[in-house]
Amino acid sequence: MDGAALTERGMKDATDIATMTPGLQFNQYSPTITVYNLRGVSQNDFSDHQEAPVAVYVDDAYVASMGALAGSMYDVDRVEILRGPQGTLFGRNATGGLIHYLSRKPSAETSGYVQVSGENFGALSSEGAVNGSLSNNVYGHYSFATDSHDGYIRNTMGPKIGNQKQYAGRAQLLIKPSDAGEILLSLHGLNNDHEVSGIYSFQASAADPDTGLGHFLGPNDPADPYTQTEDRIGLFNRTVWGLTAHVNWKFNAFQFTSVTDYLHMNKRYGEDSDISPDPIFNYDTIQKYHQFSQELRLNGDVGNMRWIAGTYFLDYTTVNDEITDFRGIGAGLGGAHFTLSNRTWSVFGQIEQDFADKRWTFIGGARYTNDSKTYDFIESDPLGAGTFPYVDTHSWGTVSAKLELDRQFSESTMAYGSINRGAKGGGYSAPSTGFIDTSVLRFEPENLTSYELGWKSEFWNRSARLNAAVFYYDYKNHQGFVLQGLTQVVANLNAKIKGAEVEFAVVPVSGLNIDLGASTLDTKADQVPLPSGIKLDRDLPQAPKLGLNAAIRYEWPAMSGKLSAGIDAKWNDSQYLELVNAPVDLQTSYTVSNARFAYNSGSGAWDLAACVRNLTDQRYKVYKLDLSSIGFNQGVYAPPRTYGVEFAYRWGK
Repeated sequence: MDGAALTERGMKDATDIATMTPGLQFNQYSPTITVYNLRGVSQNDFSDHQEAPVAVYVDDAYVASMGALAGSMYDVDRVEILRGPQGTLFGRNATGGLIHYLSRKPSAETSGYVQVSGENFGALSSEGAVNGSLSNNVYGHYSFATDSHDGYIRNTMGPKIGNQKQYAGRAQLLIKPSDAGEILLSLHGLNNDHEVSGIYSFQASAADPDTGLGHFLGPNDPADPYTQTEDRIGLFNRTVWGLTAHVNWKFNAFQFTSVTDYLHMNKRYGEDSDISPDPIFNYDTIQKYHQFSQELRLNGDVGNMRWIAGTYFLDYTTVNDEITDFRGIGAGLGGAHFTLSNRTWSVFGQIEQDFADKRWTFIGGARYTNDSKTYDFIESDPLGAGTFPYVDTHSWGTVSAKLELDRQFSESTMAYGSINRGAKGGGYSAPSTGFIDTSVLRFEPENLTSYELGWKSEFWNRSARLNAAVFYYDYKNHQGFVLQGLTQVVANLNAKIKGAEVEFAVVPVSGLNIDLGASTLDTKADQVPLPSGIKLDRDLPQAPKLGLNAAIRYEWPAMSGKLSAGIDAKWNDSQYLELVNAPVDLQTSYTVSNARFAYNSGSGAWDLAACVRNLTDQRYKVYKLDLSSIGFNQGVYAPPRTYGVEFAYRWGK
């Protein structure tokens, strides 16, 4: 999705992207953790040290920390979504696929824009950029974004919960010393300033004596999930900054690319975990994280063959404290303190060979990755189970690969068949409460083999596009997250996923754009351990059996400019929000829709828009944590309906 399309539809964050993408779910159930789910593949462990199986890249740089993913989507050139395991080129923990955000780059043109918007809940946001030439062959591009709003959860004992005070900026410098090469430097930063966190809604529940799974005591949904009574004021502070350097150089026989990246984050998060007026249970996390990565690539072509080869190195360290506080009920203050260091390297290569007058293309590639992790962990249980130290160093080698055959029927019609193997390295659980069996803290790498058939076509003089795919996933050692009482566990499980997707886009008349999409999933995880200790087959979380999305936008001349009106909607079938499939985890089917009405001046220099998100004020859960062993569960509801206006002014090209 390019930047122009995102702007026209008023898309500002990953939630909007998910609305328009079959098979994609996005859950940000607190500012501290972001979960992407592609075709049923996700990782919903809330521990800060985990990496996700849906990789996220920003300007070619992999972001290993789930806590560093959330932020404003601003000054974007395009967003790429690759569904299915990425076996070669983006092989770092891309079991389920990846999301790639690419920023607008510096250029010679003098240009810029500024945009401001205001919405209910006291929301005020802005973003802008300036671009231009600094000297011969040196160009600069500077952009910023701010986002602030009041909380949408009213706390009868304190300030509103779920507010935001976020500031972000990016400075880029493009140097072109010759026609053969260029160097791009990017310095970026993000700050969240004293936000009030813990956006849970209380629901009483009890654990089934046979399974340990929670069931509701009362209605499935609270009368008002946006009104709570909490004695503690939650908090969220985060600072993220980084530097990325791209070098691209063309030689006679090949092109050389280097991507060097450094990322640093400090984060503090706290919540009223019992969601009540009594000081029963509080949970806090503190994280200090940094990563360095280096990728080197060579690519070129020989006749009808294109090739790419490279190597990748990543080194990160995360120092974490998970603090559990039960002093309000006469127990203690405990939690986990741990350091995880990972040094990983990989080599990869891929070829694309055309034959039979370029009607057929064969694609083959492979990637080998070696992870070496050191884990120094100690947990002190506040409920009196004791102290549990654990130290381990372990290395894993994983292989991912790609085989694909494309058939080009015409310039606008092709079919493909592919086998892709994706892998995600092994790691460690980080439980913060309860008795811990340290022998099961380490979990093994997961591997997903995908078998996929697809069709891509454009027709009606390229005014219509139809894409479709069917796939089968053989998922070995899936790293599934479960709670055993109050203890977090990541266990290796086998799973199967079957699914299909179809996307149809058409411009039937000038100015009218229609986009339709559908996805279906059939998932099963084998022998999932339930809280009581028994094992049963379960559905994978955040994997609705059916999803439908639609968007209609019409633009027409008016008042010496252009008016436009658009609406989009996504319907999700019922789905479980945790792997154990407790009754309290079930989110029934729902529809969420958005609308936008805009005027663009005749010169295109400015526009004014009114927008509504969650048009029908749908109340639906995006996350659930079953704590029924202590009498309740934590539900997170998507924000209620928001509405507002925005104004944008542009100059230059």
